Amino acid sequence: MTTTEADLDFAPPVQDKNLDMVRNILFGEQARENEKRLANLERFVKVWTNSVRDEMRKNMDSVNHEIHMLQDLLDQEAKARMADTATARKHFEHSSKGIENLQRQLQSSDTILNERITEESKLLSQIMEEQRNDLLNQLKQATEQLRQDKADRKMLASLLESVSHQLAGDKA
Repeated sequence: MTTTEADLDFAPPVQDKNLDMVRNILFGEQARENEKRLANLERFVKVWTNSVRDEMRKNMDSVNHEIHMLQDLLDQEAKARMADTATARKHFEHSSKGIENLQRQLQSSDTILNERITEESKLLSQIMEEQRNDLLNQLKQATEQLRQDKADRKMLASLLESVSHQLAGDKA
């Protein structure tokens, strides 16, 4: 009798049961220990992965907390800088207005000063002109006075000549 594949498929698995029993007797204890080890290893891996997951979650929470704190600090810093910028801008505008006012005052002061200088210059020129005219008049008067008071050379020469003739004529 030849057995075909079809016969083997439909044959009762009597030999398989016996074979399983022999295997169980020979390797059963090792297989159970391997299953226990595998179960222990699976439990260890689950515990370890849960532990790692919890630790990672804590680390992530810590990192997220630090990120939120840094974000809050950056927001506060940005608000402070914006407030400082606004304050600086107000001070700049106020200072610019003050500088513009000072420039206007300086220009008006310059204008007033120039007008005063011009007026003073004109007044001094008038006073100098008057003093010049007074001095010229005084010089003219002094010259006239000297002409009147001085003895003219020609007149003095003729007077001396007449005195010398008279003296010469009295002696002769």
